[in-house]
Amino acid sequence: MKLRIPKVKVLSLLAAGLLFIGCSNPEDLPDKPLIPLFAESEMSVIHGEAEKTWRITELINEFYDPNYDLEIDLSCVADDVYTFSSTREVSIDLGEDRCFGKNDNGIFKADTEIFDSELMYLGDEGDNGTIYLRLSRGYTNRDNTAAGITIRIYALAELSEDRMVFHREGGQYIGEYREAIVFERF
Repeated sequence: MKLRIPKVKVLSLLAAGLLFIGCSNPEDLPDKPLIPLFAESEMSVIHGEAEKTWRITELINEFYDPNYDLEIDLSCVADDVYTFSSTREVSIDLGEDRCFGKNDNGIFKADTEIFDSELMYLGDEGDNGTIYLRLSRGYTNRDNTAAGITIRIYALAELSEDRMVFHREGGQYIGEYREAIVFERF
């Protein structure tokens, strides 16, 4: 004699099992805020409807490799001033400390530092987009025998009138960044 279980009961038990497995205890969830998406209109906090100046106060880069020619660290950008404008352009006033100079052999390779950047909003017109920063930095020499540029795109993770954080790598929670740039209002 075959035991027959109605499909409705099987599906009900399966659904109940999935519901039980899928439920998690609120105490098990991280007590951290998620990185939000930012509306295009929030760019005004960055540029103040005209322009605002900012400084980099922290670089987070767990992948830092001092042997990589185009690696940038805080010591060379801390004295730079970044101006974000309502046209979405970003300009830079380079400080005294340069990011690119002589290599280990003493050969000067960076007569000119290259910088190009812009704010972008990527996403649809609904709530599915956010603000990004495209940042390009590099160097060239007078003889055009040495040149290099790095281009990176960072998503906005934190924004206030005096502080903003753009990140590339990390978790989904504020503060869990593996690669990020922290700006403070200048």
